[in-house]
Amino acid sequence: MLRALSVLLIIFSFLSFYISYADTNNKNEETTSLVQQNIDKTQEPLSTNEIVLIEINGTINPATLDYIRAGLQEAETNSAEALFILLDTPGGLLSSTKEIVKLLLNSPIPVVIYVSPSGASATSAGVFITLAANIAAMAPGTSIGAAHPVSLAPGGKQPEKKEQDPIKDIKGEKSKESEEKSDQDIMGQKIENYASSFIESIAEHRGRNIEWAIDAVRNSDSITATEALEIKVIDIISPSLEDLQTQINGMKVKVPQGEITLQTKGANIQRVEMSLKQKLIDILSTPDIAFLLLSLGSLGILLEFYNPGLIFPGAAGVICLMMGFVSFQILPFNYAGVVLLLLALALFITEVYVTSYGLLTTGGVISFALGALLLFDTPDSDIRVGYGVVIASTAAIALFFGYVLFYLIKAQYLKPLVGMEGIIGETGEAASDIAETGKVFIMGEYWDAESGSAINKGDKIKVVESKKGFKLKVEKV
Repeated sequence: MLRALSVLLIIFSFLSFYISYADTNNKNEETTSLVQQNIDKTQEPLSTNEIVLIEINGTINPATLDYIRAGLQEAETNSAEALFILLDTPGGLLSSTKEIVKLLLNSPIPVVIYVSPSGASATSAGVFITLAANIAAMAPGTSIGAAHPVSLAPGGKQPEKKEQDPIKDIKGEKSKESEEKSDQDIMGQKIENYASSFIESIAEHRGRNIEWAIDAVRNSDSITATEALEIKVIDIISPSLEDLQTQINGMKVKVPQGEITLQTKGANIQRVEMSLKQKLIDILSTPDIAFLLLSLGSLGILLEFYNPGLIFPGAAGVICLMMGFVSFQILPFNYAGVVLLLLALALFITEVYVTSYGLLTTGGVISFALGALLLFDTPDSDIRVGYGVVIASTAAIALFFGYVLFYLIKAQYLKPLVGMEGIIGETGEAASDIAETGKVFIMGEYWDAESGSAINKGDKIKVVESKKGFKLKVEKV
C-alpha cells in the first residue's frame, strides 16, 4: 500500500507543477510562433548582412547570462550587424543582471532589445537590461518598469519610513524606533540606493530618461510602450521584427570602438537557441522546480525510513535532493526557509516514534508551508516559489501524513490478531465433554479449556477469555 501511495504522491506533485505552468508553457509556444512568423517574413535575402537573434522568455538567471554571452560571441564571430534580443521577463537575479548589463555596455556588436510580443513586459531586472541596450524597442501593448529591489521586510512589504516627532526633537528626545533601525531596514535601504545609482549610470550612459529610471527603482513606476517612447525611455515602437529592421536601418549607435551605422533592412536572421546545458540550468534556476525537487527528495527519504527495502523511493529521493542542491548553487536562498524545511522534516520523522495524535504533523505542515514561502525570499532576486506550487505541495504532504496518521491511530484500536489475545472471540467446537475442563478445537489447533457450564463433545463454543498456562475459558454458543 505504501509503495503504491509513494508513486501516486510523486505523480500528484509533478501534476501540480504541470498544471501551475500549463498557461506559461502555452504562452511560450504562442510567443515562439509569433516570433517565427516574423522571422519567416525576413528570410528572403535582400542583403548579405546578418543579424543574430536570441529570445529570453522567463526569469533572468545564470543560464540567461550564458545564453546572451553565447549570442554575442556568435554575432562577433559572424561579424553580424547587430544582436537582437527578444525580451519578456518578470525579473530575476541581481547578480546575473549586473553581468548582463556589463556585457551589453561593453559589447563591440550593437545590441537591440525588443520587448515583444504584445502583452510582454520588461519588469524589474528587465528594465536594467533594456536601458543598457544600444537600441531599446517595444511592441505595442507591452510595458516596462517596477524595478524596485525586493524588500527584506516581513510579508514582502517595504519598511515604513517613520517621521520624527518635532516636539520630541525639541526636547532632545528620540523615539526608540528612530534610534534602533533594524538590520532589515538598513539592508533594504542599501540595496535600494545601490539599484538606484546603478540604473542611473546606465540611463546616463545610454542617454535615456534618468529621472524615470530612478523612479522605476524607488517607486516601482511602470509605463506602457507609448509612454516610454514619449519620455525617451526607449527609442522605437515596432509591431513586428521586420518593421523594426526597417526602422533602425541607417541609425548610428555608439560602441566601445566608435560609431557604427546599422544596415539591417532585409538582413538575414540567424536564430541562436539555448544549448542543452543552458536549458538544464534554466530549468534548475526555476524556484518551483528547485522546491519540488527538495520536497520529492525529502518524501522519498522518509518513505525509505518508514519501509526499509523499498529502494525506489530512497533512490529517487537521493537523486531529487542532489538536483535540488544544484539549484541551491544557482539561486540565492534564505537560511530561515531552509531551517523551517529541516524542522518540518524532523517533525514528520518524530511523528512516527512519538504518539502526538497529529500535533507534530500539524506543526510540520505549517513549518513546511512557511519554509516554502521564505526559501528564496532574498534581496538578490525577484523570484519566489509560486503560491500554487506551495499549496499543492503542502496539500500533498498533509494528505500523505494524514493518511499515515489515520492508520496509526486506527491500529491502536484494532483487535489483536496473534497470540493469546488474538484468539478471544473466535469460535470452534468441543473436542471432548467439558464439565469444568476439557479440550476444544479452534483455528486448526487443540486447546485446553474450561467452562462455567457443561458442554458436550461436538458443541459449538466461543472463546471468552485467555487464561495462564495456555488455557482458554469458553462458553457454549
